[in-house]
Amino acid sequence: MCGIIGNFNKKKLDSDKKKKLINFINLLKCRGPDNSDYYFDDNNFLGHTRLSIIDLSANSNQPIISKCKRFIMSFNGEIYNFKKLASLLSDNEIINSSDTNLLVELISKFGVEFTLKKIQGMYSISIFDKKNNFLYLARDFFGKKPLYYFHNNEQIFFSSTLLPIIKNSEIKKEIDPKSLSYYFSYGFCPTEESIFRDIKKLKPNSYLKLDLKSWALSKFEIHKKSNTGKLKNKFELTKIETLLRNSVEKRLISDVPVSLLLSSGIDSSLVSYYASEVNKNIDTYTVGFSNSLYDESQDGEKIAKHFGLKNNIIMLDDNNLLKSIKDIPDAFDEPFADSSQIPTMLIFNEVSKFSKVCLTGDGGDEIFYGYNRYQWFLIWKTFFKKNILVNKYSKQFLKIIIDIFQKNNFGRKILDNKNLTTNKLEKFINIFFEKENVYEKFLKTSNEKNPITNNMKSNKNLIKVKDLRDNDINNYLVNDILTKVDRSSMFYSVEARSPFLDKEIYDYLENISPKTNIDIFSRKKILTNLIHKKLPNDLISKKKRGFAVPLNEVLFSFKKEIIADFDAIKDDQRLKFIDFYIIKEVLYRFFNSKDYKLSYQVWSYYVFFKWFKKYQDNINN
Repeated sequence: MCGIIGNFNKKKLDSDKKKKLINFINLLKCRGPDNSDYYFDDNNFLGHTRLSIIDLSANSNQPIISKCKRFIMSFNGEIYNFKKLASLLSDNEIINSSDTNLLVELISKFGVEFTLKKIQGMYSISIFDKKNNFLYLARDFFGKKPLYYFHNNEQIFFSSTLLPIIKNSEIKKEIDPKSLSYYFSYGFCPTEESIFRDIKKLKPNSYLKLDLKSWALSKFEIHKKSNTGKLKNKFELTKIETLLRNSVEKRLISDVPVSLLLSSGIDSSLVSYYASEVNKNIDTYTVGFSNSLYDESQDGEKIAKHFGLKNNIIMLDDNNLLKSIKDIPDAFDEPFADSSQIPTMLIFNEVSKFSKVCLTGDGGDEIFYGYNRYQWFLIWKTFFKKNILVNKYSKQFLKIIIDIFQKNNFGRKILDNKNLTTNKLEKFINIFFEKENVYEKFLKTSNEKNPITNNMKSNKNLIKVKDLRDNDINNYLVNDILTKVDRSSMFYSVEARSPFLDKEIYDYLENISPKTNIDIFSRKKILTNLIHKKLPNDLISKKKRGFAVPLNEVLFSFKKEIIADFDAIKDDQRLKFIDFYIIKEVLYRFFNSKDYKLSYQVWSYYVFFKWFKKYQDNINN
């Protein structure tokens, strides 16, 4: 796992700019503390920082040049099927056993486009074709590894993190009101946009091709959608189990120690089980809280013991909680307000003391329909969309259904809007995300479209549960879950691997009906079926608790700081498009009226205040 950086220019690089570019490499050190190096020619620069995982020797340092000298590559990630792909090369074409060397030689022999379609893993890649004078930038299928870039008529500048681009005085940094309002609504900035107008994030499952002669920039999709259009209602549990087992086994390949994150949930428990089949000498890590509502430590301990694994409990106390919060502005390139980032950073900080690689259960909820909101959507669609309960069932049964809705936050929101139709997509999606939408409140123009609906079907009358799940994969997964895990882990130089986010698993499930995983009575049925074969009932969590923190307590402990930070930025002209009166009102309602429904919104404000201060410091220093 590594950090990559590059700058390609129409004009020749002078000595001062070369020095600056070399210094920028140091800003990526946390993503690769083991080695750093760079490549220069007259106009172009490629840099790399390395976290050594496979082939610890200098042979796999980067940027790496192909044997034919045509291709120069700076690569961040892991290629999990590299051993299988080795069969495409002859013995004299393989330099060593690392995925890095194999990747550049595959590109040399078969070309960039062919190779990108063949590799499976997590990555962001920069490839310079010296012969044809092309630059390629690519990002993996799910978007596990980040890549920011700036492009104009004179240069392209790209990096694994936003910080070198912020530090680059040649690049204009103007906060984008659309991205910021999106952040305040959902807690993250959307791909392909960033918090800055002219800086973009490469879309998952895509690559850029820049013709360095004409300076023409083209964008391409790597993999097309895999489903046949006719979804099967039956599946082979043994097939899915084989795919999961293989996915875990591939992600255990490492020349350094590997660990596991283990909660009491289905996903991490299954990953731990399949890992234990391969290696019993793997440590697991579980976060513990003094508040029993959030604590999963004892359950994690029992599950690890059942699988024959050693468990380590990391208790979240005031001291390490405060440290994690203070690290947030340094760890996250953009404002990011999923409060589970706090325990996530804490646990990776602890893991980093013993391991460079850590397997997680991330992606299981998206791939296998694990969120309760999918269930609520189906309930709404079944019972309220056409008012069939009124027509076909007794008023008594209707009352029971309504009572169930009222006991759930998401259910109550749907109940309040039970006249919704799928034509009112944006309103429904806002309910679906369980966040207050402030999108319009922060924009001067009223005709802007909310980007959360961009990936949905154009025919809104045909919206299905699969469309909502796909929207999660295209939005929530890449912008929230994977961003949180990547930034939290790499800040402490730990490589996080997610076995559920395997393209072979995804491809198989894409040809199976959602009914196999989700209905009005249960969700994530396939994985639930599997876990019941691995654990006794008393060790299977009955309630999904997530990776949460006692947020209200956290916010009240920072009350004075939050108010002071608000006062410090409310008159900043760079933020003149924000209606700070709205923020002031929300802060008052939360702290004075104790309106705890606003806790996530207040957290998003606090994180933004801290990010903006850090951004100012980076600009000025």
